[in-house]
Amino acid sequence: MNIDSIVKGIENGDHLSISRAISLVETNCVNDNVREIISRIYHLTGNAHVIGITGPPGIGKSTLIGRLSGMLHDSGKKVSILAIDASSPFSGGSFLGNRIRMQEALSSRGIFMRSLANRGISGGISRSAWDVVKILDAAGSDVVIVETVGAGQADLEVRNLVDTVIVVLGPGLGDEIQAVKAGIMEIGDIFIVNKIDREGAFLAIKDIEDTLAMSPGKKWHIPVLGLNSLNGEGYQDLLKVLDQRWDYISGDPGFKDGRLLMELRAIVQNTLLSRVEESFAGKNAFSRTISGLSDKTTDPYSAADRIIGKIYLKGD
Repeated sequence: MNIDSIVKGIENGDHLSISRAISLVETNCVNDNVREIISRIYHLTGNAHVIGITGPPGIGKSTLIGRLSGMLHDSGKKVSILAIDASSPFSGGSFLGNRIRMQEALSSRGIFMRSLANRGISGGISRSAWDVVKILDAAGSDVVIVETVGAGQADLEVRNLVDTVIVVLGPGLGDEIQAVKAGIMEIGDIFIVNKIDREGAFLAIKDIEDTLAMSPGKKWHIPVLGLNSLNGEGYQDLLKVLDQRWDYISGDPGFKDGRLLMELRAIVQNTLLSRVEESFAGKNAFSRTISGLSDKTTDPYSAADRIIGKIYLKGD
């Protein structure tokens, strides 16, 4: 594995090198090769507007992303897309087939797209997604679009990964509006009512606006837009709002600090867990500990402290 060529390829925006790096990350996001790649490209990150798009399945997120990414590309921006799937990308299901066709269409325009399995991680975000976004950012992307699995409340975690969260809903779907009120409202920076040509669209917009009005105190004024992905209605307004959002983010040097803290915590947790598993691989320490828990000669907190302590003390 030639890490030098992969890193150089990422710096040059080479799609093959980007794909190879992402494959490494997806296989094992804490191995030495991944660490080296991220370490060497990290100084190039922080320039892309990372946009998360979430909402219920079947609401038209993929169609929206296809049209939006094309318009951003035509405006002179370099766009990359990360689509996080609920199941393995090797399942061969019809949903993946739609993704592959979309990927081929975008690739013909020079837009990089990659699907990533969330591997059962709650929150709609794969554990490796943070590093993949860094790779796409370092490769010179002006905009990185992250599409989540669309799992309602579980998609709240996207807030920790992106600069701007777009919540996509549809007209005449009361359960979706109730889901917004139940919690997802707190993460949305832009709300979209898709398929605005359908009955009930403007009532849905009004309902969301009324709900937002009951949640004062946000510095960013959260817009609610109506879109029609078939004829492009409302997309110019969305582009304008995204530019305003980027200006808002760029004017706040500490905006990303909270996300950096969340990521650092996740990396520390993953690294500690990985080291625990490596330290006790092939040993019966865990089985002995489980026996102690079973017969109540120890408790879970004491057992965990002893396991962690042995790692730091380099004990057996």
